[in-house]
Amino acid sequence: MGKIILVRHGETELNTAGVFFGIMDPELTERGIEQAKRAKKVLEDLEYHKIYASDLKRAKETAEIINCKDIDMILTEDLREINFGIFEGYKYEELLEKYPIEVKKSQEDWKNYNYETGESVLQLQKRAINFIEKELDLYKNTVLVTHWGVINTILSYYFSDGLDAYWKFSVKNGGIVIIEFSDGYPILKGLNIGG
Repeated sequence: MGKIILVRHGETELNTAGVFFGIMDPELTERGIEQAKRAKKVLEDLEYHKIYASDLKRAKETAEIINCKDIDMILTEDLREINFGIFEGYKYEELLEKYPIEVKKSQEDWKNYNYETGESVLQLQKRAINFIEKELDLYKNTVLVTHWGVINTILSYYFSDGLDAYWKFSVKNGGIVIIEFSDGYPILKGLNIGG
């Protein structure tokens, strides 16, 4: 029986700015650092064997802070946030003016809409699940430090039909979710939504 311990990175300036950002690479704010320190306190009581993190600064910095067991971290592009393509760096209102047709398409078919020069939510989920199936031993406890979209696609994959539950989860910056695997079946075991 193993666990996937999902940790969302701490806050960045772009989180507070309310813009679309996935592959843009901001650092943690002071509040983001404090959120990571609170997550570290939760993780001190948990046993884990490996830490994987998105290679983007916000996740890497969070992983460095939470690493209370001094385990070697493995950074990977597979745990990066969705690439919003042409939407990156814009607020929703700005997108309505600049890319109204694309915004409409993204709302009508949000699972499959491929953000121009980016990727779709479905592609993000395939990337995240392929990583888990290829890299993780589900009989051991592993920490994944990653992003909102990645966490929601993983939770939706294990607890609904594909992406049906994608919008039902709300893990805040610095939040932790634990999936425990018992006889190969996932159980949502713990939730610390952060903030």
